Amino acid sequence: MGSSSKAVAVSPAGGLEEVGRIFQQVHQSAAHAQKSKRKLITLGQQGTSQLCKDVCTVVLLILKQVAQITPEAMRRHYAFITELCKAFRESFESDQLAIELLKSVSAFHNAVDKAVRLAVVSTFEALLKTVDQSNVSEERQDFYQEAAELLKQRAHDKCPQVRAKAIASAAAFQSGKKDCDVTQQLIALLCCDTNADVRKQILHAIAPRKEFLEGYFHGIIRSIRDIVARVRAEAWDALGRFPWRYITAYAGAKGVKMPELLAAGLGDFNASVVIACRAAITNCWVHRDCKDVCEDFMNSIACGYVLPSLSPYERISAELLAYAQKRKTNVHFPLKLDDINTGGLLLWKADCRVSCDTEGEDETQLLPPLEQFSAVLQDTVYAYARPDAEPKTVKFRSIEDADNMLRILLSVFDIYDDNAYLAHADNTTRASLLRLISFILKVVPDEDPSLFVDVAVRALKSLTARTPEEATKAVTSALDSLFRSLKLPQRHALGFDDVEAIGRKSRERQQELVRRKVLCRAGELSEESYTELKEEMDRDEKFLLRMQLIVLAFLSHSQRGDSIPTFCYHIMQMGRHLDNDKVRVAATKSLCLQCLINPESVHTFMPLILAESQENAAAATASSSKADMSLPIAAIGVIFDLIMEYGLRFFDVAKRPPSESRALYNAEIDIEARLQHEQDLAAEDVHKVGSKRLLEALQSYLQPGSEAKHAITASGFCKLLSCNRLPAEMVPQIVAVLLIHYTGALASRKESTTAAYMMDYLGTFFRSYAASHPKRQVQLCEGGITAFRVVLERSIALASKLLEFVARLTDAYTLTVIRDIDPQAAKRATRDVVDEAAGMTEEEEEAQRKSNRVNATRSSMQSGRLSRELSRYSLHERLAQELLVEVASSELAESRAACMDALEKCMYFYSREPQPFLLHCVAAATQTTRHADPALHSRLEAWQTALYHRCAAAGAGPQSQGATIDAESSDVLEQRWCEAVKARAEKRDALLEAGFGGFPSIPPHLGTASPVMVKAEAGELKRERPSDVFDVESILGPRKRPRY
Repeated sequence: MGSSSKAVAVSPAGGLEEVGRIFQQVHQSAAHAQKSKRKLITLGQQGTSQLCKDVCTVVLLILKQVAQITPEAMRRHYAFITELCKAFRESFESDQLAIELLKSVSAFHNAVDKAVRLAVVSTFEALLKTVDQSNVSEERQDFYQEAAELLKQRAHDKCPQVRAKAIASAAAFQSGKKDCDVTQQLIALLCCDTNADVRKQILHAIAPRKEFLEGYFHGIIRSIRDIVARVRAEAWDALGRFPWRYITAYAGAKGVKMPELLAAGLGDFNASVVIACRAAITNCWVHRDCKDVCEDFMNSIACGYVLPSLSPYERISAELLAYAQKRKTNVHFPLKLDDINTGGLLLWKADCRVSCDTEGEDETQLLPPLEQFSAVLQDTVYAYARPDAEPKTVKFRSIEDADNMLRILLSVFDIYDDNAYLAHADNTTRASLLRLISFILKVVPDEDPSLFVDVAVRALKSLTARTPEEATKAVTSALDSLFRSLKLPQRHALGFDDVEAIGRKSRERQQELVRRKVLCRAGELSEESYTELKEEMDRDEKFLLRMQLIVLAFLSHSQRGDSIPTFCYHIMQMGRHLDNDKVRVAATKSLCLQCLINPESVHTFMPLILAESQENAAAATASSSKADMSLPIAAIGVIFDLIMEYGLRFFDVAKRPPSESRALYNAEIDIEARLQHEQDLAAEDVHKVGSKRLLEALQSYLQPGSEAKHAITASGFCKLLSCNRLPAEMVPQIVAVLLIHYTGALASRKESTTAAYMMDYLGTFFRSYAASHPKRQVQLCEGGITAFRVVLERSIALASKLLEFVARLTDAYTLTVIRDIDPQAAKRATRDVVDEAAGMTEEEEEAQRKSNRVNATRSSMQSGRLSRELSRYSLHERLAQELLVEVASSELAESRAACMDALEKCMYFYSREPQPFLLHCVAAATQTTRHADPALHSRLEAWQTALYHRCAAAGAGPQSQGATIDAESSDVLEQRWCEAVKARAEKRDALLEAGFGGFPSIPPHLGTASPVMVKAEAGELKRERPSDVFDVESILGPRKRPRY
């Protein structure tokens, strides 16, 4: 027990001394715990009240010095008093000892020392299990009420360990119902507590009763997606305690997609989460609730629903197959023709795939011959298209799930194809399967026009791998059948190549619908007339959308160089001329795939795609609906996909090589030059897109006024940066814009889920981008400086956070090339000091961080190489130079203070090379602030002194730089300083005048408007220039000019 034994020894009472010695022995070792317990019970036979008094006194003395006792001794202490209270209750049929102990320690639950508070709640956790629950006296209930209030207070303690123990204790008082105040507080803490152990403890305390599932269901589902792995694992354990029928009922009522959650749990990157999820599925729900009938479990999540995707169900069925074969060898799930159901088909497909991939397995036992499979597929197709028809060869358990079963059977074509069954199919079977797939493509479901399209086209491609003309014929036949079913072309006798006329008539029909609606409301026209036209338009929309999706799926499963049917070209052009957003989006995506399959068509269609991306520019506000912006967003995504495939140089205009200077000029040469110039202009306007102008157009979508396009454009630029598709000189500017958007998302992450997602997306990208290569880290540093200056004009607090983020990413220790030298040393150097920072000031915490880096570098076996590489790639000197320029140039004291804070807290200088310009910058900044800001001047002088000492220690101090200073004279340094000040203003003003830094997600916090912002506001009053990005008007014609 340590020092607590001395406190016990001073007691004059003999019984108290004996109790103290017994507790001292228990704290030292648990070997004699049973013997010590019997001694105390023997003492209690002489008088239970005296024993309770002595034990409480000793426990309070221990509580007084708990900070000096080891955690292991305290664990033995809690275990001993728990066993003692149990033995006391068994011997004397009373829980007096436990109640007296709880009452004695409860007075110290709000102690200043967190160790005392932790000991109090730990005592409650240990002893509440030993009290007599049958005692319902008023006095006991009052005590329980006081204990519950005490523990609810400690559940909000500032120490996370105290909160976790308090929650474990308070769990005994919760009923699980939503009207229980303890349950309400625990549900709230599960959602908002920042400590993972607290959230885990709340989940651990959930009892497997129905009322708990009602209260905690949403909290458990949220915890399944928690960022901390041990919380996710505990959430699966908590969910597994409840019966599967309750979970499916609540999931259906709350709209929770359990298959996706189960598949995500089985595919988690953390092994403990996967184990917990697998245990919940197999040990709890399949074994306990479904009696090891895997088919019933699959049907509970797959029957009665339209399966949006097969992949989650395939993942679950593969896990169930492994579980069944582990419990009993040679278990298989054959295709039962007399009982076809969704769950059975999923398990059969999983078994077929595993058998085909396993060496020595005979898959013919599971895979039926193609002739039989064709018959099963035909019955399923007819069951879906004609539910009243009687199947010929199979029996279905539920005809309502015919669509799901058909989708599963179509996906089995991949297994047949992988095992060369399709290549050896006879012509009769092949023709039968082709007719079925063609029929499926021609059927248009009322609920979802995209149903079966992708899986049917994929099956068609697999079936016609050796005869692609058959696939072309089947797709053309399906498209022709769907086109002939359209009412609009029939009414006006239009063919599939009359794309412009179809588009014009479609708009006229839309106007007619509006006219009939007005007349119907006025009572001048019957409602049937309006309803008839509306139903006709809805039907045509479904058919048109299915046609576009068939073309899209066909192109998605084609390769570069494949021939594209002429009918597909006309369908794409027709879709682009219609006024339906869904159809136009699908047509635009198909156009992208056509460009990927046929590179020669990129120059022709890129101006058209860009024109679509610029549509609805006036409506691209925060309040505009997503439906209005779906086409421009899809077009922007298409443009980025094409740039990633071909690069920006692909879109450059081919220029004539410079001709030799001519001495003679005549009319013939002038005419030839003018003709060539006109041809170049025509080629540039119609068929070519310059990379510079294309990049400028894409950057304009990140400016204020195009908020709906920000997310897709930012993610597109992240992709281009990742695959090095941008010119090196443009990268810092784009990085700066993306960092400004990151700051805007940071500011509004609590109000918008989109902002929270973009903050996480951009943060993850920048961390990976900066660490991947030293040149990329330099680009991030340059862009970060510009972004910091822009944000500084609007919000100093956000600018400080941005600068801290940039400084952390530009730390040379984060580079992969440096971390690979000694990963352990790099981990120690960049380790957070959160656990060590209790009671530290900010200065002490920063000193601790720097000490960690120095010690980790020196203690590394590669310390020499680490120091050399760190010096080579050190960037914080460059960052410090720009901050000093900002300190000297800024007119606001708050801005200068923010820069100074970053210089003092965020900088790690590794360079051993002379830094004459950095020393010149600090001298110039010190001189500037001498009279303007005396308080900052003193801080800057102290920082300058520390910098001189560091340079001297590194062997690069001023005294050793004589040759350097002679070579780089003060005039040259002053010129560099003036250029840095000028570049600062130019880059910042360019972004501010473009509107960056002023969008609503960055609220203004400065009391004084800077001259730059006044300049930006004045710039908005200038006359708007006509856009010269592309001359698309000459291509599109007067009917397709965008309206602004």
